[in-house]
Amino acid sequence: MRLLVAFLVAANVLVAAWALGWIGPGQREREPERLNAQVNAHAVELLSPTAASAAAAAAPATASAPARGTAAVPTPAPAPASAVAAALSVPAERVACLEAGPFAAGELATAERILRDLQAPGLSWTPQKLERGGTFIVYQGKFPDDAAFAKRKEELRRSQIPFDEVRNSPDLEPGLSFGRHESRAAAEAALEQLRNRGVKPARLVTINTPVTVTMLRVERVEPALAQRLTQLALPPLGVGFKVCQGGG
Repeated sequence: MRLLVAFLVAANVLVAAWALGWIGPGQREREPERLNAQVNAHAVELLSPTAASAAAAAAPATASAPARGTAAVPTPAPAPASAVAAALSVPAERVACLEAGPFAAGELATAERILRDLQAPGLSWTPQKLERGGTFIVYQGKFPDDAAFAKRKEELRRSQIPFDEVRNSPDLEPGLSFGRHESRAAAEAALEQLRNRGVKPARLVTINTPVTVTMLRVERVEPALAQRLTQLALPPLGVGFKVCQGGG
């Protein structure tokens, strides 16, 4: 019995000595070894009761903050109401060019009166005269006789210059045509090219006399006004403006 009591006393003494750090690496909370074993011990800060209350109140605002060492995904701030309204009020891109026509002389006056009656701020238009319905040829002749006519055709073949004989036109026979054109400008350009290749003399001949008409053109128009212009009923066909051919 005495031996058992002595064993228990010795065991209690060893446990107490171990707990107090007298033997082995001590684990007492009040010793420096306990503090050194903590992770990021330098980040521990003792707060006063007042500071602790303030930190607790701020905790919900910072609960969603990313952990240290992780990348934060920026959340765009909502745009102010005034900025949204301003973005919605910005007009779409202007239409580069609108045109209407063609108009004959009497039709032009009516179309311009309709445009003035719109009383649209900033609306202005430019009349552009065009020739429509004309036919022109680049011509050489009349040749004095069939021999001269045949000689000239042979010279052109050797020079590899294409041509057509004029037919069904007694005033131009015998003669040669170097192309048929619907506008005077295109015919004049072809005539200049032919002369540069040494075909002389040559000239323009009008087969059908063109009619001079006028187009109305509006440049750089706002979308709202462009819609109004396209809905007009202009003479002679009762249609409005359209986007300029070739994009203006």
